Amino acid sequence: MAVIAKPQSISSHWYTNKGTAAHKQPKANGDGERSTTIRDARRLSLLPSVTNVLGVLSKGGLINWQLNQVGLAAHGNPPTEGESADYYAKRIVAKSKESTDDAADMGSKIHKAIEDHYDGNEVEEGMSPYVLPVVAWQESKGLKFIERETILANSERGYAGMCDVVGLGSANQMFIIDWKTRKTDPKKKVKSYETELLQVAAYAASRWGEKAIMDRQVHGATVYVSRNEVGRV
Repeated sequence: MAVIAKPQSISSHWYTNKGTAAHKQPKANGDGERSTTIRDARRLSLLPSVTNVLGVLSKGGLINWQLNQVGLAAHGNPPTEGESADYYAKRIVAKSKESTDDAADMGSKIHKAIEDHYDGNEVEEGMSPYVLPVVAWQESKGLKFIERETILANSERGYAGMCDVVGLGSANQMFIIDWKTRKTDPKKKVKSYETELLQVAAYAASRWGEKAIMDRQVHGATVYVSRNEVGRV
């Protein structure tokens, strides 16, 4: 019996050099919008997002996690009768990506819940256990959030992106925060991927300039909210 492999979609984010999101373009027939393409970006001189740019780099930790998901998917989904090896491989890879989609969905929910809290909106039921530790962490560090969900464009270097938090520390030191979610091991310290550190550095350079980074006047942090250890930040 054949099993239909679920197709995977890829989205890209683009911005104008003034920092306006341009992820969508009107359809030629005027019926709605479509995702912005590279051709659109060239025609409109759009800036790619930081994550788009960093997408060309190898992500060792992420790749290992993805390979593990492939192995788990294969273990729980044996080949069907008459299924070719090539088709089976494609189906398992597609199946493994469901875990990635689930993780992304949960990450988006946690991110929205954090923003809802700081916007003074009601937090979705069941999400407070992920939000309250973030608030407690912020207060314990004496951090002041002066900008949130702000687009930072660097037309000189040719990139832009949505920064989660721009703020000041207890001694008025400048900092950038990017919220991330990940399943964690209670026995291990969470370490950032190299591309995540480059991401906050790119945001910092856009906001305060490269000299401030070289002079160590700006701090950047990838702050993890654990998806499985509720309360760990």
